[in-house]
Amino acid sequence: MIRLIDVTYYTHLEYHTPEQVLNHHKESLGYIRYLKDRMQVQVIKHLNFEGVLEMDEAKISFFKSRNKFFHIPFKTHRYIKSRKPDVVIIQGLVFPLQLIFLKMLLGKQCCFLVQHHGEMPFKGLKGLFQRLAGYFVDGYLFTAAGNTSAWKQSRVIKQGKPCYEVLEAATHMTRQDKAKCRASLGINSTDVFLWVGRLEGNKDPITVLLGFEKYAAENPNAQLYMIYQEDNLMAEVQSLISKSRYLITTTHLVGKIAKEELSVWFSAADFYLSGSHKEAAGFALIESMTCGCIPIVTDIPPFRKITNGHGLLYAPGNPHDLYVALKKTKEISKENESAAIVLYAQQNLSFKAIADDIYKVVLDIIDK
Repeated sequence: MIRLIDVTYYTHLEYHTPEQVLNHHKESLGYIRYLKDRMQVQVIKHLNFEGVLEMDEAKISFFKSRNKFFHIPFKTHRYIKSRKPDVVIIQGLVFPLQLIFLKMLLGKQCCFLVQHHGEMPFKGLKGLFQRLAGYFVDGYLFTAAGNTSAWKQSRVIKQGKPCYEVLEAATHMTRQDKAKCRASLGINSTDVFLWVGRLEGNKDPITVLLGFEKYAAENPNAQLYMIYQEDNLMAEVQSLISKSRYLITTTHLVGKIAKEELSVWFSAADFYLSGSHKEAAGFALIESMTCGCIPIVTDIPPFRKITNGHGLLYAPGNPHDLYVALKKTKEISKENESAAIVLYAQQNLSFKAIADDIYKVVLDIIDK
């Protein structure tokens, strides 16, 4: 049986127990249970703790380390070597020195895959090490092929190195009864839009509000609920809403919501809105679709990959283009499209789908 080791070099100094780390990573580790009959999977995490836990019949080993660019966790590497892996997946492209040392220790018999998590190439000396590490990598995992551009342009990803499309994570959320969710939240509208993100430039709530304002002027029953964890643009958002006769009656700044409560909001909404200019993946989008939301999101590589023809796309930073997309929602059978999206998410945005994709990648990389 193929032996796979999933390694995260980042040290979780913000947590004090291994359970906290596993809870933080549960969306990215859920694929393991669907591989256990096909591969022997072991996970390596770093924390101010050393020990072993089990999750989904896989061993999770914890080692102490430091978040220093030049720090090599030799104890971790010796342990990995003792497990004689066939394939190692390193989480993140920002640990080139650690990757090089591990590859030199394990030799050519072990294949190396690196998974992208939204980071961008370094410059200067760190960038030099990233380019050097590129010679030791056998393949890369990206949510969407379009996200590889910066890495190829910076010559970190060498010509001919395969890049595979594999989701970073899925969700444990499930769709709930829409009527009950709306009743519990006090939502009476039958045209419900939900935006989830940070009030900052990349998430671009201003474009979302400007586009929705034009739609609300023609559809006063529409209601937009905005959930946010950070509020850097709060003053601008509040000013825009307060000065608009249409937004002030249709837009609701909900604020911060606990993760475990989000499925109620996603299940209550008809449509999920996003204004992102760039993303590594799109966890909120995956969560929303799993709960039946119809996506109206920006036309960026990961969103194109995730939605795969479902919902509507519009140009980032273009309020008019969003308005045009919003008008098209009137042509959509919400009930039928929502049911189709849930089925699509179960088949393509699930932990099993991730496991199947990883298994195919591993077989392909071993055969090369």
